[in-house]
Amino acid sequence: MATLMKLKLEEDGIAHLILDNPDERVNTLSAVFVEEFLEILGRIEKDGRIKGLILESTKPGVFVAGADIKWLKTLKTPEECKTFAKSAHVPFNRLEDLKMHTIAAINGVCLGGGLELAMACKWRVAMDHMSVQIGLPEVKLGVLPGGGGTQRLPALVGIQNALQLACAGKSVKPPEALNLGVIDAVLPAQGFADEVKTFLMQKMRSGADYKRPWSAGDYRYGINDDEKNPETRKKIFDVARQTTLKQTKGHVRSPMKIIDAVETGAEKGFRSGLETEQAVFAEVLCSPEARGLVDLFLMRNEMTKVYGSSDRSIKPADVKKVGILGAGLMGSGIAHSVIASGRKAVMKDVSDDALKRGIQSIRGILTQDVQKGRMTESKMEETMSLLTPTLDYDAFGDVDMVIEAVFENMDLKHTAIKEVEKYIPEQCVFASNTSSLAITELAKASGRAECFLGMHYFSPVNRMPLLEIIKGAKTSENTVVTAVAVAHATKKLPIVVNDCYGFYTTRAVGAYLVEALRCLNDGADVKTIDEVIVEYGFPVGPITLLDEVGHDVGAHVTTIMTQAYPERFSDELTKVTVADGRLGRKNGRGFYKYEEGKKKGVDETVYSLFASRVDGKLTKEEIEERIIMYLLNEVGFCMGENIVTNVVDAEMGMIFGIGFPPFRGGPLHAIDEIGADRVVDAMGKLESKWGSRFKAAPYLVSVAKEKRKLVG
Repeated sequence: MATLMKLKLEEDGIAHLILDNPDERVNTLSAVFVEEFLEILGRIEKDGRIKGLILESTKPGVFVAGADIKWLKTLKTPEECKTFAKSAHVPFNRLEDLKMHTIAAINGVCLGGGLELAMACKWRVAMDHMSVQIGLPEVKLGVLPGGGGTQRLPALVGIQNALQLACAGKSVKPPEALNLGVIDAVLPAQGFADEVKTFLMQKMRSGADYKRPWSAGDYRYGINDDEKNPETRKKIFDVARQTTLKQTKGHVRSPMKIIDAVETGAEKGFRSGLETEQAVFAEVLCSPEARGLVDLFLMRNEMTKVYGSSDRSIKPADVKKVGILGAGLMGSGIAHSVIASGRKAVMKDVSDDALKRGIQSIRGILTQDVQKGRMTESKMEETMSLLTPTLDYDAFGDVDMVIEAVFENMDLKHTAIKEVEKYIPEQCVFASNTSSLAITELAKASGRAECFLGMHYFSPVNRMPLLEIIKGAKTSENTVVTAVAVAHATKKLPIVVNDCYGFYTTRAVGAYLVEALRCLNDGADVKTIDEVIVEYGFPVGPITLLDEVGHDVGAHVTTIMTQAYPERFSDELTKVTVADGRLGRKNGRGFYKYEEGKKKGVDETVYSLFASRVDGKLTKEEIEERIIMYLLNEVGFCMGENIVTNVVDAEMGMIFGIGFPPFRGGPLHAIDEIGADRVVDAMGKLESKWGSRFKAAPYLVSVAKEKRKLVG
């Protein structure tokens, strides 16, 4: 087995603990890492020749990226989590207790357990390089620092700074880390190793104490009088809890537990704080939201490896130039993603005004990147030079891919397909950016159905990472592999699904929206429906979502879904507001009132439009059950029909496509957490009360009978 670290001793008594996992791109903390680390610490403790220790990494741009997430995932029972929590402090405490000066040479990413390792050293210095990130991002995985981070960070930077960093999972660059006190110096990248040793030697010669002030156990955190005053300190923690509760809505407990651990250390001392951290770490590690967020992290990594075929001998076509039909919101967004990847884009529309608006939109996105320091102005102009706006097809003769983004209408898209295929190369991949129309039906207008597929982008394209790739009945694997490669190249997260009307994401969100409107028609009010779903964990409620998407768009797509799945969908209620001229935010009239584009509360007059609306009241529990169960059931239909074929695509499609709560891990995780048998039972009761549309998906019935989990 390859070693993950080695110890090198120089003649002057300076030892180098060199971190380098030869089998991985980055260094991470794992069971093997800890075992080797403790063995080397034992050697250091016994070797009287060692006067100082430098912890360093040979990985370019990486010190230690945190804990091995797959290792954390192996901990399934509360007992395993408690055992792990008890052992987590041991290596860090022993490093801190070494009777010598120690320094962490941070040359790149230093996150989570990596920062906890660095904080256990007497000194920390960082390379002056853009790759360096320093922080404790554990809350993003639903957990908290478990290696002393909740105690050493406030001891170094103060209570308020520590809470702001750890509770938000924020990472910082070296200048800010130095200003906060997380590190002791920022050293030049050129000759970094020599600079680190010089820094350490200076500290050793100066007579600086290598002991930490909190080692005695009675140290009290605080970098100013307010933090050291018991009364004002209590207010600091009270405000932190109020702010955290407002941000998390109580869905993720780890930020609150961080506050508990920091407060214990501040009130009772370092050792007591470590004990509290140990206890709450074990509790949180086994929580449902931690399991969901850890799986989310792993699934997102899996999406970066999606290939589009099980046959890796199939290679993607080299896409250097993309033709885009339409310069509207979606077309210009797609064009931006193409040129931002360094590829040429030809953007066609039917009028100069439309092209000008599209160009302006693209330049606006790039200008924001310049303003935020992500791009130079010269790079922006270089990127814009890759775009060719056009009113004709003359520049389409050498495109490698066409992405059609015209209005969501079968006849209109058929016309566009037939027209552009007169000008493009024979092997050119043709993708339709449709959210609901069946790809197999669209491909009937094409003379090259094997090169035809769907690429469903989400709006706004520059901010939404998901790309739903849809295989038609005749789509070749070469075409799918090429589309997936383009997705990766343009920094999208691809899911590959099979064809039907609405595919996966639109069917699911359609079911969700339709049932929300049925709840409204059955007596629930707009505000309560939105509040219930936000409390469940969605970023916005379904009624607000409809206002944002546009009632006309919602009604149009729902009509398509109703024609395809009349037993579960109905466009009757989605047409009501459109008939009254309400389109949502875009025309200032929807379920909510708008003044100068800002939402100003529910428009109470909207209720009178629903002639069949009953006067009864639904409880919050009934609203949540109806909407969420209806959504989960539609996911069940999609799984059973093999539209979505694996757990990763099912979960990530909902989280990144419609805003399903990340801490719940996705709809399949949610079904597992409830229990498939209980989901089926709930659907049966809803069917008895509200009708046959709630009939449980056969797939879920089968899962319940087999008593199996959907997620491994």
